[in-house]
Amino acid sequence: MAHDRVALVRLLDVERQATYFRAGEIQLAPGMHCVVDHGGPRLGVVVEEVQSGLELGGQLEPVLRIATPADIDSHRFNEADADRALKSTRATVARHGLPMHLVAAEYSLDRRLLRIFFTAPHRVDFRDLLRDLANQYGTRIELRQMGHRDETRLRGGYGRCGVEVCCHRFLREPKPVPMEYAYDQELFVSPERITGVCGRLMCCLAYEREAYLAELAQLPKLGSQVRVGDKQGKVVSHSIFRRTVTVLTEDRDRIEVDVAEVTPLPPQKPPK
Repeated sequence: MAHDRVALVRLLDVERQATYFRAGEIQLAPGMHCVVDHGGPRLGVVVEEVQSGLELGGQLEPVLRIATPADIDSHRFNEADADRALKSTRATVARHGLPMHLVAAEYSLDRRLLRIFFTAPHRVDFRDLLRDLANQYGTRIELRQMGHRDETRLRGGYGRCGVEVCCHRFLREPKPVPMEYAYDQELFVSPERITGVCGRLMCCLAYEREAYLAELAQLPKLGSQVRVGDKQGKVVSHSIFRRTVTVLTEDRDRIEVDVAEVTPLPPQKPPK
């Protein structure tokens, strides 16, 4: 069976996403710079080359060429010029009185497209702004609205742990983190303590969730009735790392004991 040659390329744009492209006859190797067609020519770095199934490569955008020194110089110039364009665009947005917070900007390698990322509290009618920007820069303009989590992913920052935020460092597609993840880990704390710099729950709450659920499945549930020696009471908390439970006894004492010393009791039936 014939195979198509496909390359996984990390784009050197604002979003830094890795995407598969059709390599064709171009010989690529990991770490090599190349130019791909992704809504216009863009510079990227080859992550790996793979063989895909029959005709799958035909459905992908192509690798145009191995990047030349001129391509790399153009990319660096465009990055600096996009920063200047972002500052100028902020003044234009202010003249239009739009509630837009500009985050980043980038040119395609051939400068035929200028993409501008922004956040806003609601949908914005930017048609007049778009016309002004097209006249100002003499190129096609794309305005892309994003959320606060996406803004942090693009701009970066440091979390409570003192390390650069995960979404900028290695998480290319952060997923929503519901409050349920904190409950699963019995983090009964104020939301501010588990909120990231983006204003949303921290992504790291998802990393160990499955391990917590597996451990909690071996412990008596909160609120369940148990027996400890000659005492009976209700489970009010767990310590997963120490593998202990805290029991509130019938005489209102709180005792912390190893899970092996606890005997679960059947649920009590409500009186008729």
